[in-house]
Amino acid sequence: MNTKRTFSATKRRHLMACILALITAIVMIPGMTTYLPFAMEEKILIPIMLFPLIWAGLFIYAYMAERAWHPFVVMLVILFSHAGLSYMALSGAQA
Repeated sequence: MNTKRTFSATKRRHLMACILALITAIVMIPGMTTYLPFAMEEKILIPIMLFPLIWAGLFIYAYMAERAWHPFVVMLVILFSHAGLSYMALSGAQA
């Protein structure tokens, strides 16, 4: 029996699209405020306004990537880098 699938690792892709993409997008919001070159009001407003686009892009990328591990690695790198930026901003460390 020959069943053709659209993509592999469906459970892993569902988990990445539903949970990891949402967590990554949420962590990106405070992280983006540390490196955007705008006034404080815009540093806060722009990431909040971009949140739906960021989440949708990560959600779609989880399904569109050729290999299932690519979006996992990309989202983890984004997640940890923005978490580090947020920590540095809260602790008062200079970047």
